[in-house]
Amino acid sequence: MHPRAKAQRLEMLIGILGFFTLMAFISAVVAEVRGRPALVPALVLLGLVILTYLAIRARRRIRT
Repeated sequence: MHPRAKAQRLEMLIGILGFFTLMAFISAVVAEVRGRPALVPALVLLGLVILTYLAIRARRRIRT
């Protein structure tokens, strides 16, 4: 696969992960503010943050 095509796919993945990370953050904050258990939203948020970090790191390694 051409490096530019791979970079574009990773950029798309970063955008999607970024969106869902933001939604998970809002969900965790709302659960915390309302006094509901926020463990599951916090764990989902952690997982998404880690995946986003790994995708960004992979994108930086690709030379275009």
